[in-house]
Amino acid sequence: MIAASVVVGLLNGTMVQFAKFTPIVATLVTYIAIQGVSLVLRPFQAGYISFSIINDINRSAGPIAIAFILAAGVAIAMEWALHRARWGRSIRAIGSDAAAAFRVGVRPAATVVGAYVASALFACVGGVLLMAQVGVGDPTQGVNYTLASVTAVVLGGTSIFGGRGSFIGALFGAILVEQLLNVTTFLQLSQAWQYWFEGVLVLVAVGIYTQARARPGGALVQPTR
Repeated sequence: MIAASVVVGLLNGTMVQFAKFTPIVATLVTYIAIQGVSLVLRPFQAGYISFSIINDINRSAGPIAIAFILAAGVAIAMEWALHRARWGRSIRAIGSDAAAAFRVGVRPAATVVGAYVASALFACVGGVLLMAQVGVGDPTQGVNYTLASVTAVVLGGTSIFGGRGSFIGALFGAILVEQLLNVTTFLQLSQAWQYWFEGVLVLVAVGIYTQARARPGGALVQPTR
């Protein structure tokens, strides 16, 4: 799983950095390809996950799952590194202005490809946690999380234009999305409502951020002569 994640990250980073694919197209292409491979390898649900592995992943400290505690700790550490470590500042610089970042000594190729590899490894960890929840091999289980993942990071304050984001914000965004799913279940609403709520949240978050950038002093305002 780790090896496959590294390969996917390298492929995404290479397409974006060297083949000049737009990020959304590159990741969408690999997403579709991997989904096809998963259906070939496992065309239907089969293969139970070992109960010992599930129990280890689902261990808790009192009422709080250890996996959540670790996730929160990783988010805090990555947030610190994003603003204090050299590689974190390099990632934000590339997202803001790749040409300017290169002029001040940032290596675009290593930074971009490394970011995609790290992202793929985080997805691998998420897959392991999901594996413990599902308990069986299912090639379509992750499809439902595509929109949810975008919703979480957008609600967490990540800019769709690049150069601005927060690991802690994404964590809180994921918690909000999870609570939203719980509310629809509690109210006995159909699964369609989950997608409608997530879509509305994304539209509202993007709209608010776009308007904020368009105000005087925002990055979208063109300077006057």
